[in-house]
This record gives sequence, structure tokens and C-alpha cells, in this order.
Amino acid sequence: MLPAATRTAVSLAARQLALTRSPATASAVLRALAAASTQQQKPWTMTTTRGYATPAGPPPKGFRITRPKEWHEEAEGTMTKVSNYFLLTEMFRGMYVLLEQFFRPP
Repeated sequence: MLPAATRTAVSLAARQLALTRSPATASAVLRALAAASTQQQKPWTMTTTRGYATPAGPPPKGFRITRPKEWHEEAEGTMTKVSNYFLLTEMFRGMYVLLEQFFRPP
């Protein structure tokens, strides 16, 4: 008994062969059909592309996703964050003053 993937390939090839009128296309379909029927498929391998973002096969041994750091575990301190936000707001304020002077009437 042929595997389900091979049976599907055979039925699709037969349909394509019935629709073709060109001998070159028919020979290409027959070659693909022969390749599909001779190919030995293992039951755990997938022949189509997967729809989700994991690699084929099981994850490696010891594979773990690192947990996200909590607020008290971060390397950057509170005062560093505050000073970065303050610097950013001062830069925006400086740009606003510059544009205000640039567009004022002469």
C-alpha cells in the first residue's frame, strides 16, 4: 500500500496528465510521478512546508528559553533610566525651540 502522500501525488499527476496536450509536459509529469513513487518516505518526515515557526524534529537536549528579567534584576538602574528619559525630553525641547525660532516672522 502506498503512503498517503504518494497516493496524493499519483492522483494529482494523473489529473495533470489528463489535462496536458503537449508531449514535453506529459513526459515531465511522468518523470515527477516516477520520482514520487520510487521515493521512500519515513513516517516522521514531512514533505510539505510547515506552517509554524519550529525547526523539524525535536528540540536539542537541554533546550530552554531564558525567562525574561524582572525589573529588579535588570543591569540598568532607575536613575540611569530617568536620566536617559530626561536627556531625550531635553533634546525634543531643544528641537522645538529651534523650529520656533526658524518659523517666526522676521
